[in-house]
Amino acid sequence: MNRESVKIGVVGCGAVGSFYGLMLKQAGEDVHFHLRSNYEDVKKEGFSLIQQSRGGEINKIKNASIYRNTNEIGVCDWVMIATKTTAKSDIPDLIAPMVGEKTSFLTLQNGMGNVESLAEAFGKDRLVVGGLCFTCINRINPSTIKSLLPGYVQFGQIGSTLLPEANRIVDRFENAGVKVIRANSLDDALWRKLCWNIPFNGLCIVGGGITTDLILSSSVLRGRAENLMQEIQSAAKEYGVLIEDSFLEKQFSLTQPMGPYKPSSLIDFFAGKPIEIDSIWGEPLRRGQKKGVLMPELEKLYSELKQGTG
Repeated sequence: MNRESVKIGVVGCGAVGSFYGLMLKQAGEDVHFHLRSNYEDVKKEGFSLIQQSRGGEINKIKNASIYRNTNEIGVCDWVMIATKTTAKSDIPDLIAPMVGEKTSFLTLQNGMGNVESLAEAFGKDRLVVGGLCFTCINRINPSTIKSLLPGYVQFGQIGSTLLPEANRIVDRFENAGVKVIRANSLDDALWRKLCWNIPFNGLCIVGGGITTDLILSSSVLRGRAENLMQEIQSAAKEYGVLIEDSFLEKQFSLTQPMGPYKPSSLIDFFAGKPIEIDSIWGEPLRRGQKKGVLMPELEKLYSELKQGTG
């Protein structure tokens, strides 16, 4: 594998951005973290990375390159974006100081439309890779990241299989110990990710601020989750993405071992932060309706979330 040095900048250093940035750093990559509210905590304590899959092993990372301002980071070879999509309109200005002529992007954001937004802001010819994180990670305090289930990251590009230059960033994740899947179609990966994100993130909130295990144990909520998945399956089919029934069933079996897990949207809800309603629920609904797909369960959930979190 080509191991030339590349400079990687990370914006959106919550649970996901910090975890994968730290995994890359521990593997010897040149990673630079943009921090906001937790800058002073990390400067004082360093990062702590807890990995449940390794028996609760705790790694202290004291020497991470952290910055308050993206101007201080400067131009990067890759910019990894893990911010909430509620801040989508702010992203171009935030990352502009990190973008040079040859800078490429990796977005680890939730929902749909993120790759298109970056291409629109920085040019259609810009390399933008989408990474979908099928994992279970929480930031339990300002400087501590806990990985409950390692899962995997599925990487893809719109309109093509991964180009060689895109595979280079995927190789680095793999070298860092992250399980990776290379998608033939980013659309396929996006619709599949929504089969979990839409029901579990949404129903945890509208169900009264509950954890995922309570959805599984409730016949009513589990039934809603099944209906939501089937609607996503129907919409995806109209875009040429065929999702097997067995994949939908697997979402429940994968969620069981998570126990009383709080999805990221529920954590944001409890913290009084904006929820990524448009990218996770709104955009898939619009795309389905555009193709004439009836999605009453998703329409209902989308409405409940807007009313309950507005």
